[in-house]
Amino acid sequence: MSLKLTILGCHSATPRVNANPTSQFIEIKNHSFLIDCGEGTQVQLRKNKIRFSKINHIFISHLHGDHFYGLVGLVSTFMLLNRTTDLHIYGPKGIEEVIKLQLKLSNSWTNYGLYFHELNSDKSEIIYEDNGWTPYVRSIQVYEVPGDHDGMVLEPNVRVLAAKMARHPRAV
Repeated sequence: MSLKLTILGCHSATPRVNANPTSQFIEIKNHSFLIDCGEGTQVQLRKNKIRFSKINHIFISHLHGDHFYGLVGLVSTFMLLNRTTDLHIYGPKGIEEVIKLQLKLSNSWTNYGLYFHELNSDKSEIIYEDNGWTPYVRSIQVYEVPGDHDGMVLEPNVRVLAAKMARHPRAV
C-alpha cells in the first residue's frame, strides 16, 4: 500500500521561522486528505509541491485557531484558482458558521460545491468512508475520536482503536 504523510506544520500555536501551526497532508493511492489547516498551510503546500486540486476532503480536529485559521484563506484561494470540484469539510459543530461568516463578511464566495459535515458525537464513529477498490486499498475510513482535544483517525484497511485524548497538563 502506498501511503505518504507530509507534515506541513505541527506543535506550534503561532507561526515561527522553523515551525508552522498544525496541518498534515496524507495521500493513500488516489485519495488525498488535509488534516487541519493552520495559518501558513497554503505556503507549506506550495513549498512541498502539493497541488491544491488534489484536496477534496479537509478534516478539522477542533476549533482552536492553530488548527483552522488558514481554512477560509484556502477556501478563497480555491475560488481564485477557478476550482469546480466539490470540497468537503469535516469538523466540530461551529465550523460551518465560522467559515460562512468569514466568507460573507469579506464578500467572498465559491464557484464550487462547499459541503460541511459537522460532528458532535460523544462516541467514536465513521465520518468518511470510500469503498473504492484498488489493488492495495480496499477501503478508507476516517473516524471521529471525541475527547478534550478532539481528533480523527485515518484507517486504510485496518481497525484502529483510539482512546480519549487527555489534555496536556500545561494546556490552558
